[in-house]
Amino acid sequence: MQFTEELVNQVVANVLSALSRQGKAGQATGSAPSAATLNASVILSEKVITADLLAEKTKGQSVVGIAAGSILTPAAKDYLREFKVSVHRPTAVGVPRANQGTPWRAIVLSNSAAVENALKTIEQQTNSRWSQELSASLEEAASNAISSLCRADAAGVVLFASAAEKAACLANRNQKVRAAAIQDVNHLRTVFTHMSPNLICVNPDKKSFIELRNLIKTFVSAGVPTEGK
Repeated sequence: MQFTEELVNQVVANVLSALSRQGKAGQATGSAPSAATLNASVILSEKVITADLLAEKTKGQSVVGIAAGSILTPAAKDYLREFKVSVHRPTAVGVPRANQGTPWRAIVLSNSAAVENALKTIEQQTNSRWSQELSASLEEAASNAISSLCRADAAGVVLFASAAEKAACLANRNQKVRAAAIQDVNHLRTVFTHMSPNLICVNPDKKSFIELRNLIKTFVSAGVPTEGK
């Protein structure tokens, strides 16, 4: 799906309108969104958001809107932290969400068109919510996956890296992580008979969009991983 400026503006307008209504209903409990969130005036729809792009576009803004499918580079995240800029990500309007709880997470070290297309379609096919990020190194990707699972801010993580086996090995050093390097859907199903992985590491090289989509879909369909399975 291509995010045109008109589409992104419409999505953000709809989401902010919904947030505004929720804020009025939740003022008594203190759950209303901040004024800064409702006043985001910069909307970025580029596929990859870099620090240079943020420096060019934000120009002193405290809130920036980013399209749901866009990916923040590590340097962009540093820029947001340094200049205290909040990010608002709209979700697709009109698509029912069966899983409104903890989102799933994709960490991308080895990017490809197949990875990008699979992640764009998986939300619609599984009614799950996904967050995406780029990592600069295998160690950073594994560390981010560990951090996310330890904080319980992701139901499960898919890490895309050419060195998938090494990524799983690094992540499994933490006792809260159950990582496995996965080759294909059949391999993933076999892994599920022995353990309940909360992190799968996948080498996207030479894998088609359909293969990656089906692999992620199988992971999500297994449900939120739990201890002891």
